[in-house]
Amino acid sequence: AFITGAFVAKIARPQKRAGVIQFSPQAVVGQNQGQTCLMIRVTNLLHRPLVDVKVNAVLYEEHEGQALHQTSLDFHLDHLGQQPCPFFIFPLTFYHPLDRQSPLYSTLCEGSSKHFELVVFLTASQEGTGDSCQKRTSYLRQEIQYDRRFLPALGLDDQGRYLVSNQHFDTTPSKEPLNKDCVVQINGDGSDRME
Repeated sequence: AFITGAFVAKIARPQKRAGVIQFSPQAVVGQNQGQTCLMIRVTNLLHRPLVDVKVNAVLYEEHEGQALHQTSLDFHLDHLGQQPCPFFIFPLTFYHPLDRQSPLYSTLCEGSSKHFELVVFLTASQEGTGDSCQKRTSYLRQEIQYDRRFLPALGLDDQGRYLVSNQHFDTTPSKEPLNKDCVVQINGDGSDRME
């Protein structure tokens, strides 16, 4: 009976784990540490952590004369680079820098009108058992918001303990300004001196 129970639990668990990983319904393009990035947020609704989390994507786009073109992309978590996220228990924001080497640059930054779909894959392992799971979602052009960022989903309570706020999981405030530098014009010459 024990062996049968362990076997059934091992087979039934991966589907349950994948169901408790949730992606933000919309991706956002905005500034992160001075760089324009495509950002997605993911949360783990289980109260047990997942480990070795990696987020990758495949960009499918129509090209003239070709049926469909696909390109793979990597997402990273802050300064981890291509290393997997070691511990996933609260909402995380993954980034893909939109520089000129990014396959998404012409599509998102230069205003290309090509139809595309970005399919995002999250792969992780359960701490303790090492069972792996994978969850995927996709984003179309109309599901990407520009000049936005996600509100913080992690804060402190009155006693200084971390508190996860899932109500802000996918909240994006109104558009952030494109240029944070401002020029004060006094007397119409753009100088900052008073006359």
